[in-house]
Amino acid sequence: MPHNNDQDDEVLIAHPCYRVRTTSSNSVCPAYCDCEFPKSTIVAGYKGHVPDLIKCRCGEDDPAYHCIKWHWYKCPESDINLDGPNVTFHPTYSQGTAIVRGDQPLAAGMMHFWEMRILTALSGTDVMFGVGTDKVDLAQFKFHFVSALGTNAQSWGFSYEGKVHHNGHQVPYGQKFSQGCIVGVLLDRTRGQLEFFLNRRSLGVAYNNIPTDPSVKIYPMICSTAAKSAIRLINATYQLECLQLRAFRAVSKQPKAMEELRQLPGLKTIMNDYWFLAPPVRYSQQSKESEFDILDEAVLSKNRRGRKQKYKDDDVDVDDLYSNAHKIALHHRAESDDDTALNEYFDEYFHYLF
Repeated sequence: MPHNNDQDDEVLIAHPCYRVRTTSSNSVCPAYCDCEFPKSTIVAGYKGHVPDLIKCRCGEDDPAYHCIKWHWYKCPESDINLDGPNVTFHPTYSQGTAIVRGDQPLAAGMMHFWEMRILTALSGTDVMFGVGTDKVDLAQFKFHFVSALGTNAQSWGFSYEGKVHHNGHQVPYGQKFSQGCIVGVLLDRTRGQLEFFLNRRSLGVAYNNIPTDPSVKIYPMICSTAAKSAIRLINATYQLECLQLRAFRAVSKQPKAMEELRQLPGLKTIMNDYWFLAPPVRYSQQSKESEFDILDEAVLSKNRRGRKQKYKDDDVDVDDLYSNAHKIALHHRAESDDDTALNEYFDEYFHYLF
């Protein structure tokens, strides 16, 4: 299960930071935008390259932050078709689980972020996004239909069914998702944290036990059992771990403050470098009908694993200011904050951005 290495009696549970009030736990997340995507029947009968059917470029057309610093690796034994950032699993028919990984490991001491656009409807045993070590055998489940990422201690995965998997355990995490959605992955190799995004909304920290040892090679990965399932890598970037990045990450927890920061010309370069900590909102009109609330992270104790709890003031570790800054700001906010000055949110760490 997702866990904290420092405390065995406490589990860091992953849950949506933005909760949809109007949908049930079994609902499927709306697409990122309102563009049309081909139906499953069209994809199934198409004889050409499946990604060619998709004309939508929403979320990948902003030159200010669009960047791909690594690509997919073609394993000869995997049943996949690679075409630049596009990967098509089981191009003809499926007889098991195909796994693809990045062509280079994700370096330690860095914060990595990448996004993938789901081009076709997802179905079947599983389609998963996540990370794994170099010990993952990409052809292990070639003739078996399984949730490959998370079957053992060497990989961590986020399923299209809305669950996260690791070491043979699975935990409810977020909404189900499918065609048209954007799945983001934020990997902090300094703190060993893995966080997923859905349509550029953070779902919270999923795992806190990713190896930080530089000798352990970690790769981005996707697995799929669905025939002709197509995924496009639309962004892949990384930034060196530093105090400036930590400060910006704390500030990014405050949407209103971020809007004010975007008006400051002197911060344009920083905003572009760290855009993935406060990514652009999605375009879908359907998703705009849902109200989202920002929630604190939740802690699931060993003896209350069926219940989610909000952080209390006593839960904030004042010695770890930057990881808890968003909680401190929320707890000490005034009753009416419409006109609250920016420095009232970030007295302790805002100046590190400059």
